[in-house]
Amino acid sequence: MMTSVYGTYRGFTLVEVLVAILIIGGAFTSLLTLLSNSRVHFSKSRETFERMVFLDSKLKLGNHEDIAVERHPVPDFPAIKEATYTYKDVFFIRYEPR
Repeated sequence: MMTSVYGTYRGFTLVEVLVAILIIGGAFTSLLTLLSNSRVHFSKSRETFERMVFLDSKLKLGNHEDIAVERHPVPDFPAIKEATYTYKDVFFIRYEPR
């Protein structure tokens, strides 16, 4: 607050207003950056979820057309084999009896 010959001025100085604008601008910049990053991550996770649902529905229906299947024996358990079902970047691992 400033004083003068005529009394007290009520208001903000130019420096105080500029500092407030800079702080608010920095806050909005960081919020917009976070929002942009969250949209990218959300779209990637949604694509992964859709692929996971697609793979799950294919396995439940027994349709293995677009799915890569690899079967390997489990070394310590000869009665069990490991089956890996892969669709793009999503995979399920299932243990099955031989």
